[in-house]
Amino acid sequence: MSAHRGAWTATAAAWIVLPKVALAHTGLPVDAPWWRLWSPDPLIVANLVALSVLYAIGLSRLRAVGNRDAAAGGLQPGAFWLAIFALAVALLSPIEVLAHELLWVHMVQHMILMNVAAPLFVIGAPVRVMLWVFPPEDRRFVGRSKRTLHRRGLPRYLLWQPVTLFLLYAAVLWIWHLPVLYEAALRVPLVHDLQHLMFFAVSCVFWRVLFDPIGRLRLARTTAVLYLFLTSLHATILGVFMALAPKLWYPTYARRTAAWGFDALEDQQLAGYIMWMPACAAYALVAAVVFANWLREEPPESSTPRVP
Repeated sequence: MSAHRGAWTATAAAWIVLPKVALAHTGLPVDAPWWRLWSPDPLIVANLVALSVLYAIGLSRLRAVGNRDAAAGGLQPGAFWLAIFALAVALLSPIEVLAHELLWVHMVQHMILMNVAAPLFVIGAPVRVMLWVFPPEDRRFVGRSKRTLHRRGLPRYLLWQPVTLFLLYAAVLWIWHLPVLYEAALRVPLVHDLQHLMFFAVSCVFWRVLFDPIGRLRLARTTAVLYLFLTSLHATILGVFMALAPKLWYPTYARRTAAWGFDALEDQQLAGYIMWMPACAAYALVAAVVFANWLREEPPESSTPRVP
């Protein structure tokens, strides 16, 4: 197995330095350099620009009124801008074009969407910042509506319960990797867009209970570690299945990998290893940080209850 890994690594490294590639079936120039294969989708560009403008306006108003909310500080805005950059890299750069050619690049794209852009987006608290774009009466209406729904318990059950989020995240990840749906995403642009939208949206909800800017809605340390460990476990299993599968899961790639010097099964195995190792390492890394912070915390001092 180690020899095969070395061969795949060497192939990937060779691909990185290759100056020209063939993309005859896409209609692109056969000798087009891969690093020039950008995909400036107007709808994605418009959405990223709109999000950026709204966030910038909301942030400026937060700071103008002297709001001490953490969203007006340096960490959250920085995380938001990094999230926008990560989304642009995943959806507009050559990664988007090459994801249709090589399965392992598609895995990298999904990893950026789910494990890089989504948690950064959550840390950036975009909804809280963008609310400041609207007049005060609109913000108060949103606040009243949110408190009413919280009293009914609906959003807390659907959006904050770790078991619900764990199952939702796992279901989306596994279902979209079923051959029938994955093949549909490769062939139908609308299905492909839906796949990416669901990956990103569900990942934002998944990470929110770990990085909620408010703090009081975050998972407890023990629950967070278990939450991440179990997620890493099922994602690892999916990666192992893909890497060790004796047959192709997605036949569409069989007609596309030859131009890149890949055997289709090798491409699938490399994609499985990417999901198995670096993608799952993100969950393990966050769990390790949570656990380390937990160990460093001093036990709370005992205090005498106040007498009213």
